[in-house]
Amino acid sequence: MASEQPTPPPERLYAVNAAAAHFYAGRLQTSRKAARYLQSHGISAAADSTGPWQVGYAPGRWTELATHLQAAGFSAGEVTAAGLGFIHSRSEHLLDRFRDRLMFPVTDAHNRVVGFTARDLSGRAEAKWINTPETAIYRKRLLLYGLGQQLADRPAGVGDPVVFVVEGAADVLAMHRMAAAHSAVPETQPVYAVAPCGTNLTREQLDLIQQTLPGAHLILAFDGDDAGRRAADRAYPVASRWPGQVSGVRLPKGQDPADVLATMDPIWAMSEVLGAVQPLAQLQMTNTISRLFDTRRITNPARFVEDRITAYRAIAELFVDAPHATREMAEAAAEQLGLHSTDVVRGVVEAWHARTGAPGGTDPPPDWASPAPPHPEQPPAPSDDPSIPSGARVPEKEPTTVSAAARSAGGRGIDTTAVITRHDPDSGVTVWALADGIGRHAPAATAAQMSADIAATVTLRSNPAAGLHAARAAINAFYGGVDASQAGDASLLVVSAYPAKGNRHGVRWELAWAGDCRAYTIRAGQLAQVTADHTTGRRRRDQGEAVPLGSIADLLLTSSVRAGDVSVCPLDAGPLLLCNSVVHRTVREDRLAAELAGMSDAQASADRLVSVIGQQDDRRAAVLLIHARSAPPARVTITGSSQRATAMASGPAAALAKTSFAHPGPATATTPPFEAAAPGRSQSRPGRHR
Repeated sequence: MASEQPTPPPERLYAVNAAAAHFYAGRLQTSRKAARYLQSHGISAAADSTGPWQVGYAPGRWTELATHLQAAGFSAGEVTAAGLGFIHSRSEHLLDRFRDRLMFPVTDAHNRVVGFTARDLSGRAEAKWINTPETAIYRKRLLLYGLGQQLADRPAGVGDPVVFVVEGAADVLAMHRMAAAHSAVPETQPVYAVAPCGTNLTREQLDLIQQTLPGAHLILAFDGDDAGRRAADRAYPVASRWPGQVSGVRLPKGQDPADVLATMDPIWAMSEVLGAVQPLAQLQMTNTISRLFDTRRITNPARFVEDRITAYRAIAELFVDAPHATREMAEAAAEQLGLHSTDVVRGVVEAWHARTGAPGGTDPPPDWASPAPPHPEQPPAPSDDPSIPSGARVPEKEPTTVSAAARSAGGRGIDTTAVITRHDPDSGVTVWALADGIGRHAPAATAAQMSADIAATVTLRSNPAAGLHAARAAINAFYGGVDASQAGDASLLVVSAYPAKGNRHGVRWELAWAGDCRAYTIRAGQLAQVTADHTTGRRRRDQGEAVPLGSIADLLLTSSVRAGDVSVCPLDAGPLLLCNSVVHRTVREDRLAAELAGMSDAQASADRLVSVIGQQDDRRAAVLLIHARSAPPARVTITGSSQRATAMASGPAAALAKTSFAHPGPATATTPPFEAAAPGRSQSRPGRHR
């Protein structure tokens, strides 16, 4: 038996693929079938041999390419290793893999040809499209058709790029032609189009886009048929984690981008596609509801409550994925289901609570000091990291922080506070949300619990500002149409801790808040207030008025979870003490400083602080202490003389509100458009007080 041939070096594989691409391109003009296909899809310009695409034709005979390549000096081993041919089992002749097919060269990020995707023109093949098999240089989960060509000859435009992910090579060429025509419009962003090569969209492919086109707006534009909908379903879990803006396109049923281009002028075709862009979560929601109807899982949601519950449960998580699009998604879902948009949001919120089962109090991160024993009956999750052997369990990231919460048990009233913790073991991100209901009635408790839960859940997938805005949209929808005296509201403070190897203690923080819950830290040995109260008193002092501390003006809120400004503040170092107004109005600042700076047992410190409140106030106290795992405050903090705490975030509310939630860069995060409970209300609400 002949010994196995060694794999040729990558340079030879690049060379043989380049030679094959040149051969195929030279044969394109000999095929009328290829010309008709390109013309019917509006992409005849791709036949230009001087262009970037090198589209070609593989003749129908068995050995034309093999003979050409061997005559050019390539061995049979190099041809087979490149996936261009194979050895016949009986005759041992070298035969062509691709025959009577339209050939689209696939290039890597350096625009080197590494393989091909090929469309059958004979009408007899079992598969319309086939691809180069896996080789040393062609790994389809790491490649995107069209990316290398466009990086080598970048599209015109200004600003961050827009990247359309389509289903196939013909769609890439169609989108490229549309984008080239559309680039004549002034101030147009550069538009790229790419397609997976015979695989579902992978995380590695998105990483490739992020590395080569940072800051890109990702748009999925799959065919408007059942197959396209299934492709979108498979792509959504990966694409929804894109770190930037991510959208989708709903094309007319039975059409793909090439079909759209074939029916109209390129610039109008591009306008048609751009006009169909919507948040990706909204597109997935529409697909989900359509599938519920198609499979008869729901028939008449307007009539049957069971149908409404089924629909709400199916789409609830999608609202969490796109908190900025709550209004648009609610309206789209309402149109499909035959309901009112306010009812949809209320139903989604209730479905999410039923799903998460979030009780009052804290949902703590796992105890990493004593991990639960593994379950041998459960196979380990597969890893996409090539450095992790197949079958090995993917390591989870240990939290970089330690936290403890406490709420007072004293008082006879309803507990209107809520503290929620969420942790993602994959990213290592931990989120805390502390909410303090406004008033002492049951709706205030509901608003506090609901806003903390939703804000923490959304923040874990996004950022604190996004979480707070999602809570705002949900609370306003939940109390839509309810008399103001029966509607709940709350102050809300959300904190994220992100692993950061470059920081001194391995963690960085980001805070977002509305209302008068506070965050403190120790800075230069002194207690320092990180947040700035959204109260009339603070606003008047910022305007230069002499308003004494502790006056009635400090009880009047100008912002809450339902309306008003949202402030955001990054922080490079802890520790942090979060508390509601009962705590910072009752506990002396030197006591807060002592517990925060001297903390060695976070839970004991939190318990001592709420014990100071005791029975002094019918309202409940809520405290949350957080520090970097590598930096217990008692070991790293030097406490100075007692001073009055000053806000690290100072100035008018508009200057404080710097968030990347809606737009990149500094921006004022004001009440979003979806404000069902308070139409026409101004941002300041001096009438709300504690």
